[in-house]
Amino acid sequence: MNLVPWEKLHQATRCLKALAHPTRLAILCALREGPVNVQALESLLQTSQSNVSQHLAILRDKEVLTSYRQANQVFYAVRDPRMFELLELLQAIYCKTDPSSEGDV
Repeated sequence: MNLVPWEKLHQATRCLKALAHPTRLAILCALREGPVNVQALESLLQTSQSNVSQHLAILRDKEVLTSYRQANQVFYAVRDPRMFELLELLQAIYCKTDPSSEGDV
């Protein structure tokens, strides 16, 4: 059995810790459509600019997001598009429809 190098394990752990908050997961879901600025995230998430900025800073610090400036706005994007594969897996596990409730109104 081959073990994953410790550096890769630490990198994965940093990423998972960054994702371990509903607001940060919602930010990543919003970024599926492409780069988004803070104001759009604030409106979409219905939370304050400072709250959004705090979570964006954590995601950027953990190297999940990248950012760029366009005029006077800062846009955020997912650094590695494979992150969306992880989101899809999480949705498949936690957001799937309960088959026993299908057809219920």
